[in-house]
Amino acid sequence: MRVDGDAFKKARTKQLLSSFGLAKQAGVSPNIVRNIEMGKTPRADTVRKVISALGLTVEEALDRRMIMQ
Repeated sequence: MRVDGDAFKKARTKQLLSSFGLAKQAGVSPNIVRNIEMGKTPRADTVRKVISALGLTVEEALDRRMIMQ
């Protein structure tokens, strides 16, 4: 699975969340959110946590091309 970091950042900023705020909601470290936004892909379960914290489903993230298989 690969991620589109720009799409994650766009989704986060659209919700007026800081990377720290998103990390807190997702239960991950702020470094993980920054790494995702830089295009580095962590484990699939971590990506799912961040997607969920953005209020999206995996299917919606796929449709928005935030993640590619």
